[in-house]
Amino acid sequence: MISALLKMTTSSKKSIRTTAGQLEKQLTSPTVTFILASATLGAIIYMVFLLQPAYRGDLLPYLMVIVAELFLICHGIVSFWTILSGRINPRHFHYHHAQDKLFGKKVKAERSVLRSMPVETVRKLKLYLRGKQVSVDVFIPVYGEPIEEVQETAIAARDMYGAHTTYILDDGKSDAIKLMASKIGVGYIRRPINNHAKAGNINYALSQTSGQYFVILDADFVADKTFIYETLPFFENESIAFVQTPQYYSNQNNFVSTAAGFMQHVFYSLVQVGKNRFNAAFCVGTNVMFRRSSIDAIGGIYFKSKSEDIWTSLVLHEHGFRSVYINKVLAIGKTPETIKAYSKQQLRWATGSFEIFLRHNPAFNKKLTVDQKIQYFATTAFYFNGFAVATLLLLPALQIFFNITPIALDIPFYQWALLYSGFYVTQIILSMYTMGGLKVETLMLSAASFPIYIKAFFNALTKRDESWQATNRVDSYDSPFNYIRMQTYIFIFLLLTTIIGVWKTIYTNEFSVSIAWCALNTYIFGYFIAVALRESSQMRRSNKNRRATNKRSNRPLLVKKEATT
Repeated sequence: MISALLKMTTSSKKSIRTTAGQLEKQLTSPTVTFILASATLGAIIYMVFLLQPAYRGDLLPYLMVIVAELFLICHGIVSFWTILSGRINPRHFHYHHAQDKLFGKKVKAERSVLRSMPVETVRKLKLYLRGKQVSVDVFIPVYGEPIEEVQETAIAARDMYGAHTTYILDDGKSDAIKLMASKIGVGYIRRPINNHAKAGNINYALSQTSGQYFVILDADFVADKTFIYETLPFFENESIAFVQTPQYYSNQNNFVSTAAGFMQHVFYSLVQVGKNRFNAAFCVGTNVMFRRSSIDAIGGIYFKSKSEDIWTSLVLHEHGFRSVYINKVLAIGKTPETIKAYSKQQLRWATGSFEIFLRHNPAFNKKLTVDQKIQYFATTAFYFNGFAVATLLLLPALQIFFNITPIALDIPFYQWALLYSGFYVTQIILSMYTMGGLKVETLMLSAASFPIYIKAFFNALTKRDESWQATNRVDSYDSPFNYIRMQTYIFIFLLLTTIIGVWKTIYTNEFSVSIAWCALNTYIFGYFIAVALRESSQMRRSNKNRRATNKRSNRPLLVKKEATT
């Protein structure tokens, strides 16, 4: 069963809670402060080193290094500052008081008490805020996901603690989904016109429902029973527009899913936590609860972009509303497992960020606070690292082919390496300390993703629209190489450059560090290509087996028809 990957045992849930608790302690540890201070100091020292005229090499590669490295360093410093700021618990006295009174005066709102009650009883308990009964809707936008996956998500949403109404918002117009919704006892909404994608789907559902608060869960995110219990009490503060929780993935079982999952884990566990301090934590489209009146005040979910989540957050913050992010896993989903799924997801996210940067730049937004401007600017500018990586990839080739170098050749290699590592190695140490390890797959996938981000920039610049599809949706065989042509060309270029560099070293008897960098990049892209080859082979076999199964299942029907005739 496809959705079996999302099921969790009690021990695995405890493991996640334990990990979250350990991370929270680590973030407040003096060791983290020391690492971040060292990384910041290392970044400043490296920046000063780069800007000194005495260390400058040839002009063209030097300017390329300055632009690329300064972007990465400045973005790194903002990230360090954000992480250091994430040391406050958003749960205060008023939150805990609201949580204690969430189910009224007659029911003690404690996890142990709630878990001991029958599910049928606890999911019907009336919800209260400030002594008044409130209503909650749960929306599950659907567009072609497997019915088993949608059913598991819907059942989990239906069984959350507290009285609420769950709706499947079916843009796939599936009668099977409609029948399933009726069988398991959840609402079903099918809109007449599929305009404005997910945002349009949610806005239509809002026009058909009346809950004072609503939760959005993607079709592949199975919610914990305590989701409403953990998020709704924040809304005792009437300025809160939404409460966001992390995206956590249980299907980290191959190169792509492992790398992508860890990449998101770093963001949700470190960066998003710090954004709370600046009232700049943004919605990520799922595992989130909104106040309906706040969304009504801005005219609904933003629908002019496929990245409706961050756009909606930005507009809400412009209107003076507040947001809360809690670093507690309350829903578990699926990260992309294929290169196609990962590429489409990253392209969609990056395009949305570039749209904001180009058309609604936070740096010049008078409605935001200075802190919010910095945070949103850093978020929307993040994907420019694609250009930075592309620039740095070209430098070894310039040295090998044209003998031009960004740094003066008379500088000892150990000196440059020491200054370089002061900034970059400390980031790896921070990741290893706070996240309990380092995923090499994440570094490799991140390096190979820059063509996606460059494409996203030009998509946003030219207002080119990209079709949306469900994560990991498989209709038929679609080669991963259809989505990584540029990475393939880059691998060939790097391989040839490395070979020429080695030949040049042998011929001149002079070794250059550029050859080592080029060889390392060749290995990274080569490994990525190997992953694509394995994935392509697996998909071909899977597609062949699926067609064979369909052919066998249809054979009795044909025989029966001939006999009847």
